[in-house]
Amino acid sequence: MRTLVKLLLFIVIIAFSGLISLPFFIDPNDYKQEISDQVEKATGRKLTLEGDIGLSVFPWIALELGPLSLSNAKGFKAEYFAEVDAAEIRIKLMPLLSKQLEMDTVILDGLVLNLEKNKAGKTNWDDLAGDSTETNTTKKSDTQASDTGTPALAAVSIAGVKLTNANILWSDATTAQNYRLENLNLTTDPLVAKTPTAVDIDFNLVSVKPDLNAHVTIQTKVIVDIESQQYALTELNFTTHAQGKDLPLPEANIVLTSDISIDLNKQTASLVDLVVEVQDLILNGDINANKILSQNPGFTGQLGVKPFNLRKLANSLAIELPTMSDDSTLEFIQLTTKFEGSTSHFNAKQLDLTLDQSQLSGQMAITNFTQPAITFNLALDDIDVDRYMPPVADEKQHSVAPPATAATAGAAQLPLETLRQINAKGTLDIGKLKISGTHSENIHLEINADKGLIKLHPMSADLYQGQYQGNVGLDARGKTLKLSINENLKGVQAGPLLKDMTGDDKISGIANAEAKLIADGATVEQMKQTLTGNGQFSFTNGALKGINIAESIRKAKAALKGETLPASDAPLQTDFSSLKGSFTATNGIINNQDLTVMSPLLRINGAGKVNLPKEDIDYGLKVSIVGTSKGQEGKELTELKGLTIPVNITGSFDNPKPTVDLASLFKQKATDEVKSKVTDKLKDKLGGDLGGLLGGVLGTENVEKAPEETADTTTEKPAEQQESAPAVSPEDQLKDAVKNKLKGFF
Repeated sequence: MRTLVKLLLFIVIIAFSGLISLPFFIDPNDYKQEISDQVEKATGRKLTLEGDIGLSVFPWIALELGPLSLSNAKGFKAEYFAEVDAAEIRIKLMPLLSKQLEMDTVILDGLVLNLEKNKAGKTNWDDLAGDSTETNTTKKSDTQASDTGTPALAAVSIAGVKLTNANILWSDATTAQNYRLENLNLTTDPLVAKTPTAVDIDFNLVSVKPDLNAHVTIQTKVIVDIESQQYALTELNFTTHAQGKDLPLPEANIVLTSDISIDLNKQTASLVDLVVEVQDLILNGDINANKILSQNPGFTGQLGVKPFNLRKLANSLAIELPTMSDDSTLEFIQLTTKFEGSTSHFNAKQLDLTLDQSQLSGQMAITNFTQPAITFNLALDDIDVDRYMPPVADEKQHSVAPPATAATAGAAQLPLETLRQINAKGTLDIGKLKISGTHSENIHLEINADKGLIKLHPMSADLYQGQYQGNVGLDARGKTLKLSINENLKGVQAGPLLKDMTGDDKISGIANAEAKLIADGATVEQMKQTLTGNGQFSFTNGALKGINIAESIRKAKAALKGETLPASDAPLQTDFSSLKGSFTATNGIINNQDLTVMSPLLRINGAGKVNLPKEDIDYGLKVSIVGTSKGQEGKELTELKGLTIPVNITGSFDNPKPTVDLASLFKQKATDEVKSKVTDKLKDKLGGDLGGLLGGVLGTENVEKAPEETADTTTEKPAEQQESAPAVSPEDQLKDAVKNKLKGFF
């Protein structure tokens, strides 16, 4: 027995001696060509070993390689698929006898890896992946070998991995994109299954299209459990400084921290305590994913954006924000949300956004990212939209633009294609809203838009002590935009509304109005030119601003007398107790024929047209003096009681020009005087009823001559003509007297 033990010990010593002396008797460089031939036979690629191969056996089985390269697949641009300056692999010999693999740090220096995809979508490593049938067969044979008791490693231990000066290049011909990972360095602590291993990585990421240059560092601890297919990154710290013209942020520092775990058996992944910092912007939350190996994985979670100053952030990133009326806006933004989604949809089930002093909450979902469909149910407490609009000075400059500029703006094409792409359905409620200077409360809006057909219905709001209701339809499915409007106002204070909207309360009073209008066009100007429909309106207890009809009549009366009125401090307005009418619109021409205005002093009837495309006015008023109230200088107009005074209004929307029609005034006054005197005289001769009837007829017939005869009285005839003139009839004498009275009256 003792002899047998000695024999076995002698054999072991001889074997180890042989292994130790093996490198002295065998030069592995003699087999470089054979190694290259075997690789080419197996892969179809040529392996070039340029440097010497170093081999040692005890106590480590060590293989050291100099420069080597593996040729690229045919049809791809790069000459080599992979190149390495140097590599070193060391395995302890003694543990192998106990079925334990104990490796020293694997070193790889100067790796260059060219990864490519051609226009057909094929990659330059497809041939290295092997056929799926072959893979399945291999797996099956491996399983059978395991089942038959083939020796397996009892333990695997790797002291670490060290990758230095590596460069990985990715070129995609299908998208014309190219990315490079330059100066990649990776070091790890010992790799032990189910035990955290520290990993440090840093590299530069460079791209031309899109323009990108970033330096990235990653520090984490990796846990790998191959048997249960569980992997984790704990204490992950990802940092980068990125810059590029094509990036949303031209230059930014980004930091990401989290704990990440993956279970491939359950197809789940989770990001816990996720924190992303971009300059002063900080996002945090938790995300859980499922079905991660499927084509459409899902995820749930919650995210929050801590309060930040967008103006400060934009300034630090050299981003120019649009000019706004209030430069104190965008200084406080905060967001929280609970969500669920997938690669094709996103649903913010609970959304809370703070924008300065405004709070938005509700739900919003997007389905089908390729053709987004949006659903929402949102509530906003209070917002002043004008704070976020361009300054008022810019708007004024725009309003007085030269005709050519205004025409060009009006001819600008409406965004039909954009409208066709809107697919949205939802409701929006706003507690208080200021926009274009106007204030409203309790706004409710429902929108339904699909493939260019957009309906805003119903819409409602509390507006200046009254209510607004309406619906608007847009149809962009054709070559032009079709617009339909059905709106009404009830009990609205018109003065404050117009004052806030335009800066000029041209009319005041309690307004009630309704309108049904349609328009069709590809530009704003065309929409104005096709505006068609009808409506009606009424105002009570108000005033027409910019025109004092009573004052205009007083000035006309004084001018006829050759007098000059003293300056008046009376307001430039015409008070009324009631103003109402209706209108029709035909191709942009607004036609009103039944305007009536009532006040204690005046009765006004109006008719005329407004040309919306040209923004001009052609309107006539018939003003009757019916009272002698003290208001609006009623006492001075007592002598005009019973007259109907024509007032014409022309000009533009911005500059209306009222004038009194004196010729018509003379004609009317003469008619009334003649009719009265003739009627009285006939009554004396023929009796009351018959004389009154005939007088009315005669007076009407004499009306047509009154203006001419009035004009004749202003020019004296020569003496010879006066002597030869025939005797004047009593009726003519009566008319002359009336005309003289009129002349003296004015």
